[in-house]
Amino acid sequence: MGTKQRFSQKLGFIFTRGRSPQGALSFREKLFIALPGPASVMGQIVIHNVLMKFYTDIIGLDAKFYGLIYLIYSVWNAINDPLLGAYIDKMPFNKKRGKYVYLMRVTAPAMLLAFFFMLLSSPSWNQWLIFGVLLFELFIYDTGYTVYSVSYNSYFLLAAPDKEERVDVEIIRTYLGNVVGFVTTIIPTFLLVGGGNRALIIPIFTLVVLVNAGMYFLALAPLKDNEKLYETAVAPEHKNLKDIWSDVREIVFSKPFLTYLLFFVIARGAIAAYYNPFLYMMDKVLKTSGTFAAVADTIPGLVMLALLPWAGKQIKKYGAKTITMIAMVPAVLGLGSLVIINSGWQAVISYILIIFALNVIQTSGVVMNGALIDYDEMRTGTRKTGLYGGLFALLTTILTAFQESAFATIISYYGYDGTLAEQTERAIWGIRVGAGLVPALLCVVGFIPLIFFPIGRELEKKISDFNVKARGKAEEYGESEALEKVE
Repeated sequence: MGTKQRFSQKLGFIFTRGRSPQGALSFREKLFIALPGPASVMGQIVIHNVLMKFYTDIIGLDAKFYGLIYLIYSVWNAINDPLLGAYIDKMPFNKKRGKYVYLMRVTAPAMLLAFFFMLLSSPSWNQWLIFGVLLFELFIYDTGYTVYSVSYNSYFLLAAPDKEERVDVEIIRTYLGNVVGFVTTIIPTFLLVGGGNRALIIPIFTLVVLVNAGMYFLALAPLKDNEKLYETAVAPEHKNLKDIWSDVREIVFSKPFLTYLLFFVIARGAIAAYYNPFLYMMDKVLKTSGTFAAVADTIPGLVMLALLPWAGKQIKKYGAKTITMIAMVPAVLGLGSLVIINSGWQAVISYILIIFALNVIQTSGVVMNGALIDYDEMRTGTRKTGLYGGLFALLTTILTAFQESAFATIISYYGYDGTLAEQTERAIWGIRVGAGLVPALLCVVGFIPLIFFPIGRELEKKISDFNVKARGKAEEYGESEALEKVE
């Protein structure tokens, strides 16, 4: 065995150009399938993790208005997500344009424009004008992102049918996504924490938008829809809204979907919302410099990346549900410690636990979420990836909007004022409660439905085997047919 092959196997990947005995995809194919995910990370990070502090501290929007925005635009998700998902399912493959890749290429520019215009609100506007403009821009962005993410997830689950391949692709996405995330968050960490030059944030983020545009081009240009991917994915026959509603009821009230959804929005949502509170913790509670805050954000990510290939092997060996349950322990410990820590280096330890747990749960979640769709196809004979994705986006956005709104509401209740250089002791306690105590309690509550999630290791393996067999025709074509060659 060559050095390169031994090294790649340590990472949990199959670094060969040909077919591996462990799966149908080469490393290069897995890389191409992974790239559209990190391309959409940049906008998501800025909008959901940085934009609140930008609007409260730079634009001057009251935190309670920002929290209200997340609740209102959830109504928009209630209208468009399931319908868009069902439409994407039913949309036929076009031999000239394709399907999923085409939809990703159409929606990426809309997201980029909405992303850019969010940065142009003026502190001179009144609160309601800022509120209305930002809400409209979020509507545009979210609609585009829903179509993009549903299309990408649908493409990914067809192109990588085996659960082990999905773990590999998710690890690649995590590595690339963390590089993108580091570059994206390091800028606002320097500019929004401590005494950074905040006047530079708009020009710098304009450059970020341009870089993001280049990433979308590099990610989507080499992809090519192949009709064979769609031949075995039989779409449901939705003749009207009544048919869609019938499938919606069946999905939402099924035990696998409901238990995973509750875990996802309560526990995983609480962990995933760590970064926005992180900025407030480092700036107002621990009073670190922007440089140290960047270090405190970087070290946990590096530790996580070093350990994630090992965690991926455990997911393959013991099953996604078991590893997710184990990962909840460091998550609760890390979040709970934010209530009592008093130094930046203590925060580094806390966030190592939080970020490692989050990424393990996220990697396991790719297997669990894919198993929901594959299991439904195994039982019903139709593949409802778009409807599942739309429903999941709808319900998770509505319920995880609580995470953003809760933190904003908590710090507003405790008297946080972003225009003040020094916060009161009551406001500082409010940040600790919103960043640590409430998320830790939500993790404990969210663990309960995870216990009842019915897809364990054995059923997970059966579902994966079924999906690989169902996509059997897709395995007949070579790499050059699935993706355009990039030499």
